[in-house]
Amino acid sequence: MRLSHELVSYAEHIVNWAPGSVGYRLRRWFFGRRFRRLGPNAVIGMGLIAYGPHNITAGAEFSCWRLCTLAACEDGAIEIGDRVSLNANVYVNACNGGRIAIGSDVMIGPNTMMRTSDHEIENVDIPVREQGHRPAEIVLENNVWIGANVCVLGGVRIGEGAVIAAGAVVTRDVEPRTVAGGVPARLIKRR
Repeated sequence: MRLSHELVSYAEHIVNWAPGSVGYRLRRWFFGRRFRRLGPNAVIGMGLIAYGPHNITAGAEFSCWRLCTLAACEDGAIEIGDRVSLNANVYVNACNGGRIAIGSDVMIGPNTMMRTSDHEIENVDIPVREQGHRPAEIVLENNVWIGANVCVLGGVRIGEGAVIAAGAVVTRDVEPRTVAGGVPARLIKRR
C-alpha cells in the first residue's frame, strides 16, 4: 500500500511539471482518473496539488492554472460546475468534513483562498491544535467573479452574478447581483 502511494506521488510529480501541450494532455488524463469526475476539455496548469482527489468533481471546460491546490481530504467535498476558471495559486480547502460547491461560469482570481473548516477554540486549557475542527460549507452560485487575493471563509454563500473586489475578506453571505469588497467584505453597489 505504501509503495503504491509512493508510485502515485512520483507519477503526479512528473505529470505536474511536464511542459507544453503534452503536459496539458498528461494532466487532463492523470487527474481525470484521480478525480471523482473531470469533465471534457479540462485545462490543468503545472503544479496542481490535489488532496483527496476522489472527493473532487469538476465539470466541462474546467481550467486551473499554475500552482493551485484542491484539498478535499478527511471527508471533505469539492464540487465544481462547468466553465469554471481558477487563476494561478488558488487554494480551495474543504477538508475535515467541509464542502465547497462552485457553480458554473465562475471566475476566481489569483491567490484566492477558500477554507471551510475552522479550529475549535472553546477550551483555553487545551492547545488549539488539539481541539479539532468545525466543518462548514462555502457556496459560490453561477456567474460569480472573485477578484485577486480574496479570502472566503466557511459558512458563506455568494449569490448568483455577484462580484467580489480584489483583496476582500468574505465573512458573511453576499447577495446575488451585487458587488462586495473590503475587510470584512460589505456591499459596494448593486449590479
